[in-house]
Amino acid sequence: MTVAMTQDTFHRLRAMIYAKSGLEFPESKKYLLESRLKQRLANTHCRTYEEYFNYLRFDPNRDKELIELFNCVTTNETYFFRDHTQIDCFRQLILPHAIKEREKNRTLRMWCAGCSSGEEPFTLAMVVAEEFPSLAGWNIEILATDISEHILALARRGVYGPYSVRNVPPTYLRKYFAASEGQYTVGPTLRKMVKFSSVNLFDSVQMRAFQDIDVIFCRNVLIYFDQEAKRKIVTSFYDALLDSGVLVIGFSESLSGVNRLFLPLPWNKTVVYGKASSTVAAPYTTLASAGLASPSFQSVGCGDTRSGGVSIHSPMSSPIPTGVPVPSTLSGSGIGGGGEKLKREPR
Repeated sequence: MTVAMTQDTFHRLRAMIYAKSGLEFPESKKYLLESRLKQRLANTHCRTYEEYFNYLRFDPNRDKELIELFNCVTTNETYFFRDHTQIDCFRQLILPHAIKEREKNRTLRMWCAGCSSGEEPFTLAMVVAEEFPSLAGWNIEILATDISEHILALARRGVYGPYSVRNVPPTYLRKYFAASEGQYTVGPTLRKMVKFSSVNLFDSVQMRAFQDIDVIFCRNVLIYFDQEAKRKIVTSFYDALLDSGVLVIGFSESLSGVNRLFLPLPWNKTVVYGKASSTVAAPYTTLASAGLASPSFQSVGCGDTRSGGVSIHSPMSSPIPTGVPVPSTLSGSGIGGGGEKLKREPR
């Protein structure tokens, strides 16, 4: 019988996990950490959580066990074509803009940070392959990373059940998957675009390897980090992106209070983020003219969140800086007051 985790041991394990990965376990999640590590105690022949903590510190196999710990404590719930509005934004705006910016070197680099079992990067690959045939002959890289080696093994295998593929259009399902006995295996067209690797987003050395990225998808990942860890990770994303690059985070996530490196770029019922640098004006204008915003703009100063008496400040975004055009059509769109509420994503 496993001895219950003491409060002192919880604090020690929590501090170690945070130091190694940036993942935060608040006091209210002690039960979650205890239940997820219970099997690791059995596998390492530790009788108590204190013994397990010392195992992680001193055992010759501690580095391998740390990987197993990350496998246990990370959450991996996802599916293909999750959050259609964000995928539509990628299809209609982000990708055409990136293609225009990269016409000279004919290279596109996308990064799915926290890719889980691979549904997200393969979704982006389907959009590229199916809807942008003009990219034939381009160098297309979709970098898919996660901290969990276990989940990456599933992603590389590329076999999915009916639940995961339920939102895949039937024509895509027939064209890009091989179906057998209720399972769907990703075909070679998508596989050749996606490269999986293990990356700890909290590791600055690993993060510096990512450069010249056109778009980063990091959805439903930042919610597991505290503000300081978010700030460190988002700064790394900023450094990895091209000046014209775009960051996409989850509906339930926000960069508010994290830093001012990114500007919110609202579209339809979602918000993506562009670099708040001296070069942001041109990329934003390009996105807007492509349909990111309506032709009718209003300039809203920092902290001014009203347009015609209706709130236009997204609860997901930081305040909109002076001079950034905000489409009047956002009124009642669901981004702010008066529209339908954005739903919190399932875990």
